[in-house]
Amino acid sequence: LAASPVLSLSPQRTIRIGSRPSSLAVIQAKSVADALRNSDIPGDVSIELVQIASQGDVRGRGRQDVPLALRPPDFVGTVDAAIVNGVVDIGVHSLKDIPPDYRWEHAEELTIGCCLGPRANPLDVLLGRYASLEDLPIGARVGSASIRRQAQLLARRTDIICVNLRGNVQARLDSLDAGEVDALVMAKAGLERLGIDIEHQNTAASEAMALKGTLLTPEVMLPGCCQGIVGAICRRDDSEMSHLLSTVDNRDARIAETAERAFLNIVGGLAPWEGRPPLAALMTRAGEEKWELNGLVAREDGSNIIRAQRSIPSNCAVADAQELGERVGKDLIERAGPDFFR
Repeated sequence: LAASPVLSLSPQRTIRIGSRPSSLAVIQAKSVADALRNSDIPGDVSIELVQIASQGDVRGRGRQDVPLALRPPDFVGTVDAAIVNGVVDIGVHSLKDIPPDYRWEHAEELTIGCCLGPRANPLDVLLGRYASLEDLPIGARVGSASIRRQAQLLARRTDIICVNLRGNVQARLDSLDAGEVDALVMAKAGLERLGIDIEHQNTAASEAMALKGTLLTPEVMLPGCCQGIVGAICRRDDSEMSHLLSTVDNRDARIAETAERAFLNIVGGLAPWEGRPPLAALMTRAGEEKWELNGLVAREDGSNIIRAQRSIPSNCAVADAQELGERVGKDLIERAGPDFFR
């Protein structure tokens, strides 16, 4: 086997990692920092975390009159700008927050230097008193500002009232605790990273509510593109950081990210509004022999959902995953036709 190239960094270098200030974002940034410290960086190289507020951050609990995709918040722009301007060397994002390339302001200047692995559980969770969507009462209020989640909820239960609830994880849990909604749909990955055990909630408030958490299968709720994958971003022309991040890049997470973002880049502009349409994609291993990509696009009211699926061998290259994502996206666009959202 060929020897790995020696990692060379400037002596007494400080690597600055930019992150949003939320608890979840800081945990994710620390996970990248820990991975780098466990790599072969020289002992005289230090790592500093720099917190940078984004325009999309909401303090406390909040609602808005339309789902996020119809008025898309920017969760990555300020961190990305800090990388471009040299304020930080690396930025850390939940990759699901990065818009498709045509709307990613700094797509030409930045690159996803690593996909941290293993990928966290990408599925969504139903939180509240009820064990399943079927158990929800007629006219139940379900909190989620995600148009993807809302469309899939309404496809199964047209009576559900979707509440455009925003805020960090704890703020949304507080809204459930206060009775503002009957249930929440949230990402399992974020709950896990914050150390929230949905099966064994141990706070007094949770016990009083008999809070339950039920994983929603992909057949019920297909996740958002790249949900559960943490990525580190750097400048395309920063060969030092690009090489450093490549040493902690996880192949399986990279294959999934590549396929799902390729899908997003094809389907993301299908809607007549500014943001992305209700779309979802999940790349998973189907046994030991192949990868399987499932994708969907839906009308915002859930009245029509179109699905597509393709697979490639498990020993595929990253370029194969890119092609797979594009093919599944094109399949959906062809099936949807030009009048899908009219």
